[in-house]
Amino acid sequence: INIGDMDSGEITFLLDSEYDIATRSGIHCAPLAHKTLGTLEQGAVRFSMGYFNTKEEIDSAIEALKEISNNN
Repeated sequence: INIGDMDSGEITFLLDSEYDIATRSGIHCAPLAHKTLGTLEQGAVRFSMGYFNTKEEIDSAIEALKEISNNN
């Protein structure tokens, strides 16, 4: 996930520090994919959702991304 031209590390930091949501930022061992997508410099934010994540947790992550997007 990307938000405009925000650095993926900044988004990950905000999700962790402000919303207590753990994600990973960077190019995730896929530099050629990021080069193709034009995100080589900013990377992307990766969520690792699993079987035990609740709908409420996913909704909270979506709301957090909306807030970060609206503030930047």
